[in-house]
Amino acid sequence: MYRLLEFPTIYALNQMIGAPTVRRYRALIAQHLPQDPARRVIEIGCGLGTARPLFGPNYTGIDINEAYIENARQNFSGKFCVVDAAKLPFAPDTFDDAFSIATTHHLTDEQLSSMVGQAVAIASFLHIVDAILPVSSVSWFKNAYFRMDRGRYPRTIDRLREVVSQNANLEYFQTLKGPLHDVCYIRASRKVGALPS
Repeated sequence: MYRLLEFPTIYALNQMIGAPTVRRYRALIAQHLPQDPARRVIEIGCGLGTARPLFGPNYTGIDINEAYIENARQNFSGKFCVVDAAKLPFAPDTFDDAFSIATTHHLTDEQLSSMVGQAVAIASFLHIVDAILPVSSVSWFKNAYFRMDRGRYPRTIDRLREVVSQNANLEYFQTLKGPLHDVCYIRASRKVGALPS
């Protein structure tokens, strides 16, 4: 099943099944997205580019999957590049905002630490929107459903906050419960006194 999700059509179908979670992602993005259309945005782990319409004209989307990037280029405006989220090849302060949507649970703690540290070097703010392990310990269905995801590194909100705060200044977080997944929003910035990578 995991290999099938590498194909854009199968991935898109999976996104339709997860529509309740995607709606929560979009609600959090709408709530926390800075409203200035001139802001320079990078989306880390952009997938097929389906979140592209949420952002202004100064947009760059990156993903490690070449097929996803090709699909995004065919369907959306903006710049799309094949890049590993843990190895961001951009100069410091290239962007105003870095968004990571439904990506952190695909990254090991080491990869996530690298992504967070580099993201706050290349952008003023890092915004993370992702599914988390259920807030309630009695949500066995949501826990089991999330563990079937091809993202092999689901985290609790506490663990995600811990990894982020080790590599950036954690400014704000919020959680939303959902029928399939609980989701979170985290905003982080460069630690005071830290030099850009």
